[in-house]
Amino acid sequence: MNRRTPAALAAVAALGVSALAIGPAAAATKPKPKPNTIETRGELKVKINAYIQDGQRFLPGDLKVKSGTTVTLKNKSTDGAPHSLSLVKKSALPKTAADMMACAPCGPLVAAHQADPNTGEVKVPLVDVGAPGFDTMGDETTAGDSVFLPPKGKVTFKVTAEKGSRLHFMCAIHPWMQGTIVVK
Repeated sequence: MNRRTPAALAAVAALGVSALAIGPAAAATKPKPKPNTIETRGELKVKINAYIQDGQRFLPGDLKVKSGTTVTLKNKSTDGAPHSLSLVKKSALPKTAADMMACAPCGPLVAAHQADPNTGEVKVPLVDVGAPGFDTMGDETTAGDSVFLPPKGKVTFKVTAEKGSRLHFMCAIHPWMQGTIVVK
């Protein structure tokens, strides 16, 4: 059941979820990010009356860090889109194109960031639910910890989850962008 409000849907649309088809990600040609760094990379390609391919992704998709580590998130996407890195339970991650277009966890995440549906501006760049730091995952109806990444921006956050935790994350604006932080 889709529980997103019209305002949340408008906010997601304003922030850039407009892909009608998800194309294959382009091969990474740039060097890997520095340790404890996640980058957004990729671009949007459009061929009128044929397709939209959104090759944006997190690099690396999976990151291993110690609890207490500060992680740097950099926006290196070529199309100037904003992103989020939002913690979501694995069961709530969208898996199909239909899931992504009706992204259940995206509404609560966009609402928690207080995104303006007209401008795309975010009033709350860091959503920190529960204990301080990145450790709390949301689901289809509640937001987990989330950080907003403006175009060409750079932000940091501290992973405070316990050793042995697996933190699944996604971009609330581009829900096909997904990964995992393994806390060792």
